[in-house]
Amino acid sequence: MTSFVETPLASQISVRGTAPAGFPTVPNTTAVVDGNTAIWLGPDEWLVIGGRESDFATAAAAVDVSANRLALDLSGPNTLDVLASGCGLDLAETAFPVGDCAQTLLARAQVILVRHETSAFRILVRPSFAPYLRAWLADAIAGSLADPAI
Repeated sequence: MTSFVETPLASQISVRGTAPAGFPTVPNTTAVVDGNTAIWLGPDEWLVIGGRESDFATAAAAVDVSANRLALDLSGPNTLDVLASGCGLDLAETAFPVGDCAQTLLARAQVILVRHETSAFRILVRPSFAPYLRAWLADAIAGSLADPAI
C-alpha cells in the first residue's frame, strides 16, 4: 500500500563553493559521502543530509539549515501516480532514476524530490507547507487507491 511517513533528519547543511570530494557534480543527482547524502542544488550548492558545518571547513560557506525543511518519505505501488497528480515532472525510472533529485513543485508547494528506491521518494518541504502537503498526500493516496484505472 502506498503511504508516507515523516522521517526525522539528523541535520541539514547547506554547502556552497567548489564541490568537495565525492559530491555530485552532475545536475539533479545525489551521492552518499561519508554516510551522508549530498544533494545537488546548483553548480556550487549542495544540501547535505547529516554531518556538521565543521565537516566542510574548506567550503566557501557551510551553514546548518536543519530547521529549513522536513522529510516525508513516500513509498508503495502507487507512488508515481500520487506524485503525478501534483507534479509535472516525468518521474518514470528511465527519466528520473534512483539517485536523482529535483527542486520542483508538488501540489504547488516548493519541494526537493529525491528518488531513493524504485517506488520510494523523499520529499523535503518547508515546515510551513508541511501540514498542507501531508493533507494533500493523504488525499492523493486515497484517490489513487479508489480509482481502478490507476
